[in-house]
Amino acid sequence: MRLPNGYGSVYKMKGTLRRPWVARKTVGWKENGQPKYAYIGYYETRKDAMDALAKYNAKPYDTKTTFDVAFKNWCLEAKESLSDKTYRDYVSAYNRHLKALQSMKVRDIKLADMQAVMDGVTKPTGSVLRKIMSGVLHYCVRNELITTDKAELTKYLKYSSDEGNTVTRRVFTREEIRSNKDPLITILLYTGLRIGELLALEKKDIHTKERYIDITKAKTEAGIRKVPIAERIVPLLSALPTDRTYSSIWQELKKIDHTPHDTRHTFISMMASLDPPVDERITKAIVGHAGSGITETVYTHIDLAPMLEAVNRLP
Repeated sequence: MRLPNGYGSVYKMKGTLRRPWVARKTVGWKENGQPKYAYIGYYETRKDAMDALAKYNAKPYDTKTTFDVAFKNWCLEAKESLSDKTYRDYVSAYNRHLKALQSMKVRDIKLADMQAVMDGVTKPTGSVLRKIMSGVLHYCVRNELITTDKAELTKYLKYSSDEGNTVTRRVFTREEIRSNKDPLITILLYTGLRIGELLALEKKDIHTKERYIDITKAKTEAGIRKVPIAERIVPLLSALPTDRTYSSIWQELKKIDHTPHDTRHTFISMMASLDPPVDERITKAIVGHAGSGITETVYTHIDLAPMLEAVNRLP
C-alpha cells in the first residue's frame, strides 16, 4: 500500500539483522536537493515500523526539551531502581562534567558534543558519564522526545585508559594567534579557561571594570577562582556571543588543526615563556591547577594585581 505524501516511509535493510525494518520521515532538504530524514527507529517487523511511523505522525517528537530538563525527569524515573550512592554519584558527575550539554536542546546534541565531555576524564568517570548520557537519551526515546538513532550514538563514545583520554596538545603559533578571527578562541587563549567554563559564564560573572572573571563552579576547590582579563580581550567579553556550543567551537578549532585542549595549553606555555618569568603559582592560580606543596595551597589568595600584570604582558 502506498503511503500518503509527507507521511514517511518504511523499508527493509539488506542482510541478516535483528531489527531490519526502518521507519523514517523527510523533515527537510539539503543544499544539493537531497532529503533530510528523521530516522524514527529500527524494528523487527514491518508492522512494528508502521506503528511507530503512525505514532510519530500523530505526535511529532519534541523540539524544545533541554538536556537539563530531560536529566531531571530521567532522575525521577531512575531513582527508584538506583542505590542512594549511585544516584548521588550520577548527580555529582552531571553537575561537574556535563555543564556544556545542560542548556542544549536534546535533539541538537551531536556525538561530538558528548565525546567532548568524555575527553580528559578518567575511565571510571567516563563510564559514569556515558551511563548518564545513555540513560537520558533513552528516556527521551521512551517518551517520544527524540528518535532512536539519536540515543544509539552513545555506543560510539570512547575513553582510552584509566588515566584518562590521551590528548595530543599543540601550542598555537604567534601567526595563528594573530590571524584567528573567532572571539571565543581568542578569549580561551588569553584566559586559560576551559570551554565549559567559558560557555557557562553569565553577565554577573564578568567584571570588565575590575578586570576579572568569577569562576564560581568547578570540579575542584582550586577551580573556584578569579581569572584576570587581559586588556586585549575586554571588547570581546563585552560582546560575548550567547548562541555558541562546545561543538561549534570544536569545529572552528578543527579547521585550523587544533583541539579544545590546545588553547589552555597555549596560555600556560605563553605564561611560562614571559621574560622576566612569572611565578608559577600565578599561572596555576589563573588556570585553576591545584598546588603540589604546602606553600602552594594558599595560591588562590594571590592578589589580582600581579595576575593582571602578567596576562597584559602576553604577546
